[in-house]
Amino acid sequence: MTDPNGEAADVRHRRDVRPLRIVLASYACDPSRGTEPGMGWAWAEALARRGHTVELLTRSHGGNTEHIRRRIETLGTVGRRIRTHVVATPPRPRWVRLLPGFLRGQALEFVHYNGWQRRALEHARDQGLDGADLVHHVSYGSLVGGSALRRLGPPLVFGPVGGGQTAPRSHRRWLGPAYFPEVLRELLWVRCLSLRPACRATLRDAALVLTTNRDTARRSRRLGRADPRMVLSDGVPAELLREPSQKGTPRPERPPTVLWVGRLTAIKAPGLALRAFALLVARIPGARLVVLGDGPLRADLERLSARLGVAGSVCFRGRLPWKEALDAYDGADVLLFTSLRDSFGVQNLEAWARGLPVVHLDHQGVGDFSAPGCAAPVPLGNPADLPQRLAHALAGVFADEEARHRAAEAGPRWARQHTWPAKAELAEGLYESVLNRR
Repeated sequence: MTDPNGEAADVRHRRDVRPLRIVLASYACDPSRGTEPGMGWAWAEALARRGHTVELLTRSHGGNTEHIRRRIETLGTVGRRIRTHVVATPPRPRWVRLLPGFLRGQALEFVHYNGWQRRALEHARDQGLDGADLVHHVSYGSLVGGSALRRLGPPLVFGPVGGGQTAPRSHRRWLGPAYFPEVLRELLWVRCLSLRPACRATLRDAALVLTTNRDTARRSRRLGRADPRMVLSDGVPAELLREPSQKGTPRPERPPTVLWVGRLTAIKAPGLALRAFALLVARIPGARLVVLGDGPLRADLERLSARLGVAGSVCFRGRLPWKEALDAYDGADVLLFTSLRDSFGVQNLEAWARGLPVVHLDHQGVGDFSAPGCAAPVPLGNPADLPQRLAHALAGVFADEEARHRAAEAGPRWARQHTWPAKAELAEGLYESVLNRR
């Protein structure tokens, strides 16, 4: 809620905290998008709504600067607290063209990100941002990337970051041809690049290191940081929270519906989801699966659904506008999350905010931040019978009407702790502890 001047209610009612001047490093930043770019912007707006001045360091990519400008204009007084600094990324180096295709994209992004950080540091010094109260590096949320802004001068809050998690080698069958690139990623990006002086120096010099899963926290400790703190990186707008329906409200007349959301790539294991769903249909005839997202595996997955005999029960809807995606959450009975490597997976948080139970693999970020009373974690266990165990968990959700009612209440209650206003308030407490120690 905002008043006519754009001033947020949570600013007026917040606890007494000195307004700070915060340098926010947000390489991926776009208020019109979700995932990391959306998160990069959400930090800026949430902190400005709490009354702080945000010096936003970002890049120009995909029209994001125009989206930022338009969003700032709609925020009134709050928007005037966000000062945008657009720092250009360096040109493409020639040697990247010599790399194999599956490494080229990651290497190019890594080089761009490193070069942007050096330029961002120079820009911040030129603009006098070394006089700010602190620096908060939020994007990329990558342990390996480190933060050149540790050298700016003000204390650095680094994260929340992921990147220490890897796909379980025991479950390579669900990666298929993507297994070899995944092993290379683990060797090069996680194990080797995290040994870089820049990464180690960030962990050593940061006033506070925040990690978004225990795998990354473990890697941070191995690299010399004794006290990483676990904080969920993702958040949701407060208006996304769904009010729980009255107990006893009849279930809408529709087929039992499973929702899967994500990019159609091997690491998200959509093929595993299809196989689990095919086993579910054998137990619950008439069930359907709605797949939101697109990617290189779509044609293969459509063929797989035909081979499994469930093509008529699976709807591939591609990428949808936010409003239509929200309707898809509300039109489902359970979210299935099968990613084999993920810092967390914001779709889980979105589902819980809408009161939707989640069946997920019990590992990495989603295992660390699973919503009590609104989730059915499935251990990785034996990869051979994983589809059967996922199907069993899904069937259990459909069979227990009372549990679904409890989930409709527990999910939004848990997600309320991870709205952006709540995350900004948490950040204030962390900032205070850093500045008091200093």
